[in-house]
Amino acid sequence: MKPVTLAMVAALGVASAAQAADQPVPGPLDPRIRTVQYDPDQVVQLRGWFGFQQMIEFAPDERIENVSIGDAMGWQVTPNKRANILFLKPIDRSAVTNMTVVTNLRRYAFDLVVATERARPDAMAYVVRFRYPQAGPVQVVEVEPPAPQAEVIGPESWNFAYTYTGSKEILPSKVFDDGRSTFFSWPATVSVPGIFAVGTEGGESLVNYAVRGQYLVVDQISPRFVLRSGKSVTTVVNDAFAIPQGGPGSPQPAAAKKRGLRLGLFK
Repeated sequence: MKPVTLAMVAALGVASAAQAADQPVPGPLDPRIRTVQYDPDQVVQLRGWFGFQQMIEFAPDERIENVSIGDAMGWQVTPNKRANILFLKPIDRSAVTNMTVVTNLRRYAFDLVVATERARPDAMAYVVRFRYPQAGPVQVVEVEPPAPQAEVIGPESWNFAYTYTGSKEILPSKVFDDGRSTFFSWPATVSVPGIFAVGTEGGESLVNYAVRGQYLVVDQISPRFVLRSGKSVTTVVNDAFAIPQGGPGSPQPAAAKKRGLRLGLFK
């Protein structure tokens, strides 16, 4: 009997995970238009092709409240203005990760996989739509009292000191932050671009966000954000950004060690 290698075990594990996930079913008229049955206890696998985007449609009465993705550097995720559609595309040829979407009505779990084979119309999904179970009898739901709200920071503390460089085509109509989150709003005629936070060392990462009314709210502040849509690129700069300074209880810089100095048991 041949020994089972770690590589074989890993391959079997990946295959089992792929089989466990729901696969969108090709449509009868065009296989690129696919549907999948909604099941809150099932993960849906989405396969992307490098250089192609796909559209994920939720129910018309749903509104996306939060999107979180495991590998934010590998995929670009952008909602539409009504927040019931996601545009999804891989930006790394080897990015395999997961994504969670929370709407006002449901929660969704996805596996995101980049296809390695050549793009074929019968294998690709341009549109993925969810089918939902028939609604049963109306049930009376006891409404719980609202949870305590976090401290609200008033408008007098908002930071509007933002400037930009680059394309005007995807420029937000309003950008500000409250010291914890950054708020973006676009005109109705502008599609929401992908948003990337730029760290103090210059690296980009795709952000997690929530949709609140007219605003797309990024759960962080950053010295710069890069907005991308096709060939359009805009950099939004937070002119008031400052690296937090340590207080009395903050860790202090370590003193330089002298050559040959032994500490602890060896001093």
